[in-house]
Amino acid sequence: MLEAMTVVAIVDSGLNLKHRDITDHLWVNAKEIPSNGVDDDGNGVIDDVHGFDTFDTAGLKSSLANSGDPQGHGTHVAGIVTTLAPKAEIMPIRMLDANGNGLLSDALFGWSYALDNGAKVINNSFGIVGSATSEFSFMEEALRIGREKHGAVFIAAAGNTSNNNDVIPCTPANVPGMISVGATSWTGDVASFSNYGRKSVDLFAPGENILSADAFSLTNRSRKSGTSQAAPMVAAFAANVLAKKPKSKPAFVERQLFKQLESSSELANKSQTGGELADKHTKKVTHAASSRQARRLERTASSSLVNFGRFIGVVDESNGMTQQDVTDQLMCSNMRFVEEVKWPFDNIAVFFLDQSSNKVLQNEKNFRRSQRVLDTPWQLEKNIKRIKKMGLFKEVEWDAYVTQLSSEDSSFLNIEAPWNTDLIDAQPSEF
Repeated sequence: MLEAMTVVAIVDSGLNLKHRDITDHLWVNAKEIPSNGVDDDGNGVIDDVHGFDTFDTAGLKSSLANSGDPQGHGTHVAGIVTTLAPKAEIMPIRMLDANGNGLLSDALFGWSYALDNGAKVINNSFGIVGSATSEFSFMEEALRIGREKHGAVFIAAAGNTSNNNDVIPCTPANVPGMISVGATSWTGDVASFSNYGRKSVDLFAPGENILSADAFSLTNRSRKSGTSQAAPMVAAFAANVLAKKPKSKPAFVERQLFKQLESSSELANKSQTGGELADKHTKKVTHAASSRQARRLERTASSSLVNFGRFIGVVDESNGMTQQDVTDQLMCSNMRFVEEVKWPFDNIAVFFLDQSSNKVLQNEKNFRRSQRVLDTPWQLEKNIKRIKKMGLFKEVEWDAYVTQLSSEDSSFLNIEAPWNTDLIDAQPSEF
């Protein structure tokens, strides 16, 4: 049977488009003409031949080619997918900055782009720990739309704080419908850093000393540890299932996944399945892994990191209103907030509150970008309460900061001898 290509969106820190493990696996936007400085397909992103950057300049979204992967995390995650899923096409979406930090709202923009452009697997190796998932109901609503209307499979890293996600949740890993992946050590136990949860984590995959593409080279590979590395192994498995049966629903992919788990007493009661993805599906990136654990950098954001510059509303559809209707009504009420339109989430609205300027911006995507001066969190909360009283939204919630979920590099290896464990440079990479 001829296998189809499966588009896998890596919502992360970007991608080294020229790395040898990546270049032959890049998703291509056939409607875009490279490097002509024009938004040929009218999607609001200029020259997005291989993906895009959610960070904007003067309101203009840009091609990922302009930024690459300054942090290095996304390239390593993507390399795991390309190694394990030869029929995967990588759609890179940058929502983490050079320090590995980003926003949940930017993840929504990334999901929107991915769904609009045909991604069927969306990997999320980032998170925030400590806030209840109910505080981010907009994530649940967006994921529901992605699964039900677009048939996309969502995978997330469970987190690196060694805690029980049943008690202290991790977002987006705990969002209903998300496949949450914890990490195992080279001995098959739950990795010392990995989060777990009998009700909240679905399964485990190897997460120590995982060998994949190094973002700061065109040919080398490096080892990293984290649930960030475990999640893309599951994304690769999903891509392989969809390559054989491209019209499969997310539930079918999940059933096939859970049939390929190896149970162990060490993992019992640590996840819903108590199992780890079978070795035959992961060994290409775990082969001959050193027993020395990669130096771990704890980078799971805490719940206190609220972004008071944005809020997200889930529209109350019972009153027959859409995101656009709500935005228009707010504008008419002299509540001038920024709007993001033309995305798959018709009942979700993201508003920007710029506390330093009341300048009005207009960009090529016809976003209305109005800002008002709001100096303190107390003043912002006052305006949120005012919006809630209007009865337009089921939920109105603050945005939050998230961060990547893996380690610093522990070693660099030469791609010419790809599975040779001889160390070439044992120093951690510079970010």
